[in-house]
Amino acid sequence: MKNKLISLNILFSILKQVVLIEWNYDLQNKLFWAFDCDFDGNDMTNVRMNGETCGPTCSRTTGCTHFAWSKYQDGTCWMKYGVISKTNAKTIQGRGFVCGTVEINDPGNGGPSQNNVLATRHGATEMGACELPRSDYAVNLPVALGNIDSLGYLKFDGKYCGQILRIDCGNGDLDIIVTNSNLGGGLDLYGSTWDLATNSKPPGETRCSVKLTNRNMLKSSGYECFHSTGETNNLYYRNIGLFNTNGKLVVGAKFKGADGAHRGNNGYWAFDGYGTENDQVVFYFQDGSNHAVFLRDCKNGSNKQIWS
Repeated sequence: MKNKLISLNILFSILKQVVLIEWNYDLQNKLFWAFDCDFDGNDMTNVRMNGETCGPTCSRTTGCTHFAWSKYQDGTCWMKYGVISKTNAKTIQGRGFVCGTVEINDPGNGGPSQNNVLATRHGATEMGACELPRSDYAVNLPVALGNIDSLGYLKFDGKYCGQILRIDCGNGDLDIIVTNSNLGGGLDLYGSTWDLATNSKPPGETRCSVKLTNRNMLKSSGYECFHSTGETNNLYYRNIGLFNTNGKLVVGAKFKGADGAHRGNNGYWAFDGYGTENDQVVFYFQDGSNHAVFLRDCKNGSNKQIWS
């Protein structure tokens, strides 16, 4: 009887936690949120910000599936990853916590799907605007990414160079790599990609769903830094990019306190000014985190991959 009473008390405590959490829905950012709750573990990154921007920031951050905000350090957003349910939230009474989940909870596949996106066949053989280095790629099916409205958050930007997208054009899911820009268009699928995506339809137009994944472009694991040019020892000019980031989007870079600049539609950041191989470049991700790389660890990426 005593063991049964203990079990009932535990069950009542769990049910009480669930009932106490009153969930709200943010239609604009497509997420659920609530006061006085938290999620244990699976921290991806944390960023100081106010509570109102924590959930929307998570919804825009690749890989973030749920979040928690506390008053720590005048407001800290803890972005989290992994399969989650609202029932996994625990109550934290009287301490000003906020927690929530992103409605499109697809941690293995990056961002939400964009549907009914125009796709055409791209017939060229070229290195493309992204100028990706020759290497051992995990995905070899290229796309020139456009900027039409139906692409939504996936409108072309240099941060998407080398990122892996998952498309379905009626012939099943297919992972492709962004190698080029196609401003004014949608998904401009190279010949090899078009044939697999459409089951070898004649060149023309089709419609696809597309989303960002968390896959790496290279077979190697971990971040990879490349010099865009062969000038790896140039003390006064650097043009470098960070790739193989598991879907994390690079949105900025600094070298010796100076911001890098894009000189083309690619994922490289250019810096003018004196520096040595023992200096570091800090790359900043869309989720608020960053990663520092010594220049000596950046590879020569002047030999470009050719895509067709």
